Amino acid sequence: MSKIPTSLLKRGSKLIGLASKVALEEVSSRLKTWENEKEKLLSKIELTQDIVKTLSELKGASMKLGQLLSLDLGDYLPPELVKILGDLHQKSSFLPFETINNILKQELGEKYQHLTNISQIPIAAASIGQVHKATLGDKEIVIKIQYPGIAESIPSDMRILEIILKQLLIITRKTKTDLSPVLEEIKEVLLREVDYKNEIQMHQRYRKAFQKKEFIIPEPFHEYSSGKILSQEFIEGLSITDWIKQSPSYEDRHRIADLLVKLYLEEIFIHHIVQTDPNPGNFLMTPDNQMVLIDFGAVKEYDTSFVEGYRKILIASHEKDANMILSESYKVNFIDERESDEAKQIYLEMMDYLSEPFRTESFFDFSDKDFFTQSRDLSIKMSMKCRYSPPPKDLIFLHRKLAGIFIFLKKLDVKIRLKDYWHYVEGASIPE
Repeated sequence: MSKIPTSLLKRGSKLIGLASKVALEEVSSRLKTWENEKEKLLSKIELTQDIVKTLSELKGASMKLGQLLSLDLGDYLPPELVKILGDLHQKSSFLPFETINNILKQELGEKYQHLTNISQIPIAAASIGQVHKATLGDKEIVIKIQYPGIAESIPSDMRILEIILKQLLIITRKTKTDLSPVLEEIKEVLLREVDYKNEIQMHQRYRKAFQKKEFIIPEPFHEYSSGKILSQEFIEGLSITDWIKQSPSYEDRHRIADLLVKLYLEEIFIHHIVQTDPNPGNFLMTPDNQMVLIDFGAVKEYDTSFVEGYRKILIASHEKDANMILSESYKVNFIDERESDEAKQIYLEMMDYLSEPFRTESFFDFSDKDFFTQSRDLSIKMSMKCRYSPPPKDLIFLHRKLAGIFIFLKKLDVKIRLKDYWHYVEGASIPE
């Protein structure tokens, strides 16, 4: 159990203390003469452990941003550091039941008396809140309870984190890169995640959009939800990664892989709403191998102009139309028009390489290390050459979901012919 700092002073002092430690470590690392690379790495590991400890204690925006950094910077860091940062996805510290019980009583009022068998230990804990099981009448339910003060801490946390990231830009000599749109995007998504009334609306939209599909989406309970708590039907299941560890048949693994690809493509190209958090715990597998979708706090809605612009870029890449790729990419800020010809050429090369699996008749092997290594190298190469282009804000969470889907497909150990899914991108009608 833990106590999460909620005041601006306490959270700010922790973050500023962390930023100072990172800065001092950077300076001392440059001045110090290391005996060997192992000694230098051990120093970085110790610092990374401190970062994880601080961010996990703070929860909220700080922990969430740390989780994003562990994903987005994974290709730039030693695997030892990536593993430690990855622990931010697994941290299970939680608030004592007395605190949680008081929140339930306050939010539900007289309706609290309708609940029985509330679990004193949460069945899950994350950056925004923790989840408890309970009984409502004859139904088993789960209740997500938001940590006190987390919503109010987001603006101040983001202001301090912005200062830290700007210092990192100075160190990496990318002072002309404007990160403000990216930070604003992260802030908006975090504010949506703490708005449980918005989440339950998105939950209902998913139930309606995918009601004829092979997914199970639990029933939400509006009367037992509020801006700070969210109640829904309990469905027993394992996270998709735990399910894979049970060695399901190739047929079941291939069926789930097909569902995951279709889910992503239908989300963005048909419904224009994407659940952008690829946490394995958000994809449950029932005892009879059905997929359950849960947690709709990170759903982002994309306007039609962006989706159509994104579609045009992908189609232009598929057809190897370099001029169209660049002109459409400028419109949606995927790359800044001021970038050098060399940076633009690397961008075109990257788009062509990523489009190739959708052109061929062959089955794509998601365990193909060469493909992902080359993709990563092109991405890093482009990042190093770009001076004006921050990560496209509309792609941050969209591609976070896509990366998560690819990781699942790799773990499922299946081969899929991606060309069979191209009609989703082209906008052709999709059969029910």
